Amino acid sequence: MAQPSLSTFLTRFPEFACVEHSLIIAILAEAPIFVDLKWGEYEELGAMLYTAHELTMQGQGSTAAARKIKSGGVTQITSGSHKVQYSDHAGAMVGWEATPYGARFRDLANRIGAIMVSVL
Repeated sequence: MAQPSLSTFLTRFPEFACVEHSLIIAILAEAPIFVDLKWGEYEELGAMLYTAHELTMQGQGSTAAARKIKSGGVTQITSGSHKVQYSDHAGAMVGWEATPYGARFRDLANRIGAIMVSVL
């Protein structure tokens, strides 16, 4: 697979421009584990969606999903009584559905008949 370039990835997903470029490149290099020649003309898109999903799962980028993961699902902090409130679904942030990129990756894989591997 021809790995998408950093500039191609950032053009398609500018919300990750603030992320360390070496991290993006490293995750793009992992994409062939999940995206192979069976993806055909969708290889590059699949690799970029995989990368965006992984970055988001690490709390990287300027998306709401990344901020939620980075905060650990904290929705409210009260200083006086030290109250911390967590969202009900903070613990459910696993798998492809945990990010919009992962959901798109899964949908695309299903459409082209690629074998999906579940990730946590």
